[in-house]
Amino acid sequence: MSASASRATSLSRSRTWTAPAALSAASVVTALLLSGCAAPEPRGAGDVEALEPVSMSVGEDGSPDVTVDGTIEATEVSSRVLKDGDGDEINEGDIALVKTAIVDPGSGEVTAENFTQGSEAVYLDDSLKQGNEVLYNMLEQNKVGAQISFFMPGSSGGSSASASPGGSGGADQLMVFQIADVTPSQATGKAVEVTDDSLPAVTLNEDSGEPTIAKPEGDPPKELKVQPLKEGDGDVVGEGDYVTVQYKGVKWSDGKEFDSSWSKGAPTGFQLNQVIPGWTEGMTGQKVGSQVMLVVPPEKAYGEEGTGDIGPNETLVFVVDILHTMAPAQQQDTPAESPSASPSASPSESPSESASDSE
Repeated sequence: MSASASRATSLSRSRTWTAPAALSAASVVTALLLSGCAAPEPRGAGDVEALEPVSMSVGEDGSPDVTVDGTIEATEVSSRVLKDGDGDEINEGDIALVKTAIVDPGSGEVTAENFTQGSEAVYLDDSLKQGNEVLYNMLEQNKVGAQISFFMPGSSGGSSASASPGGSGGADQLMVFQIADVTPSQATGKAVEVTDDSLPAVTLNEDSGEPTIAKPEGDPPKELKVQPLKEGDGDVVGEGDYVTVQYKGVKWSDGKEFDSSWSKGAPTGFQLNQVIPGWTEGMTGQKVGSQVMLVVPPEKAYGEEGTGDIGPNETLVFVVDILHTMAPAQQQDTPAESPSASPSASPSESPSESASDSE
């Protein structure tokens, strides 16, 4: 099998926020306990007072209902806390799980949402802070459970009507976020005893959790091997899910690292039907919170041609921390032009593309 046949096109996501036409979906969530809390003292960023008309309630089925009682006249990127959270704090290096409602700023109509479908993973690091400080502070300065409105004026400079291209992309953009949860950026599942002596040993850094993979010995296995190293108790990964992970990959032939999200300094994310087959097969059915070793034979990796620093017919060894999973997007009626500020996982590369760029 050729390398082009064995690898798939990757799904890129930038550290600045880009919104899909329909927000990504996951398993149905339980009803959110969001009612009965008084609004906090006005705080946020930018023109906080301009977002006073915005409020949100959440139905028993988890669906958001947004009201815009008046006109939003902010001329700068602004946020306002609608409801304080009473859950865990969110710190740099954490992954915030965020539910999003994209809202028509004139009518308050919710045009897309993932409240009823799942949540997106947003990694809090310097790249996010530099790319969108308002967004970074919105997450870092609030707790799980908080609701925050977020407004980006278009070229109209604060009008809720549609506008010609310019500003932040034409029309004004309004979103309301719910911080659903927070999760660490390394696997936290229960350690699993490994009895297969043919697999390379793995040691973990006590502080960061970064794995070190010993040089493999002997002949590589002919078939895909999937060995849990930690067993999580989170959501089960589906075949086409968008997953957020930490991972490291080495070559069986010499044990040299060819790719690592740990080396890049941030978790990465991609869709499982757009990576090498060994990842699609090996990750499907695993649980969030798990750490898994994948030993991928060449026919399920980069085949007879190889790619970049990976030579022909190379068997690859990966250690993967599964941090979050999100089911494929479910299409719904949305405007032809989507806002450009929905949260997404930090990474921009998957195993199928970054291996060829490694040094």
